Amino acid sequence: MLNYGLEECRFTKPVYAGTTIGVNLTVKEKLPQDAKDENDMPKGIVKWLVEVFDENNEHVAIATILTMVKRKLI
Repeated sequence: MLNYGLEECRFTKPVYAGTTIGVNLTVKEKLPQDAKDENDMPKGIVKWLVEVFDENNEHVAIATILTMVKRKLI
């Protein structure tokens, strides 16, 4: 649904213009959110571990990104 925020962002090595980078995303945590009213769609927050690598496969950044997503009701 939307980007909910960025936490714990750290650049561990300089990244210069022209550098090729790659990104790995791993789900760290899923948090349900309470409905505001009966018409509110079910949703939650997913916390993603983001690892950024350069062309030498060396870490250049690490962060946690939060996204709001629609939940499936089971």
